[in-house]
Amino acid sequence: MSYELTLNQLPDPNTTPPGPGFVSQQIIDKTPGMMHTLNNGGSVSVKFSGSNWEIQIGYPQLTIAEANTIIPFVYSLQGGFTNFYVQLPTYANPASNPWGATSIVAADVSTGTNSNQIEIANWANRGSGNELAVGDMIKLDTHSKIYLITGALVTAGVMTLTLNCDLSISRTAVDAATIEPNDIMFKVRLKGDAPPFNLTADGLYEGFSLNMRENII
Repeated sequence: MSYELTLNQLPDPNTTPPGPGFVSQQIIDKTPGMMHTLNNGGSVSVKFSGSNWEIQIGYPQLTIAEANTIIPFVYSLQGGFTNFYVQLPTYANPASNPWGATSIVAADVSTGTNSNQIEIANWANRGSGNELAVGDMIKLDTHSKIYLITGALVTAGVMTLTLNCDLSISRTAVDAATIEPNDIMFKVRLKGDAPPFNLTADGLYEGFSLNMRENII
């Protein structure tokens, strides 16, 4: 799937209408699991489920007018029961620049040798200025998961991208998928109830944070 047009995006300075900017952002790669220490000092571990991103964004003090661009949206989510999109400016596009026109097609994309790799054939056809590098984030059009590139190597015209986690969907959803490197948005839900919005005597809302969890369903 591409981005779902029925889901709203958290208002920010680049949306229409605009919302307030963030003063901080934290993103954590969570892989639920358990580790057990053995008597000999070694350890064994097991994953419970696939990886997901946890995101926290912080807001500064806001005027009433500024707060009115974000508070109604947060309340509309009814706590953690509604999916929405959030875009983080530092990860919205590849570090080099957003991609332009490309001749890379879905048939060029396949799973790599390892379960956390994607191979892109005919890499020379990507188009001038279109690059992907370690630290960039990408999406595939077949599902909502956002991946961080942790390794990038071109061999014999094939780009192999190593990702931060195992591919979360079956091989059939990766093979012949379209790479989406631009305008990255995370599909998320709040981790709980809306935060308190405290209006002070001087007519300003105190700073607050939103805690979110990636939800690819």
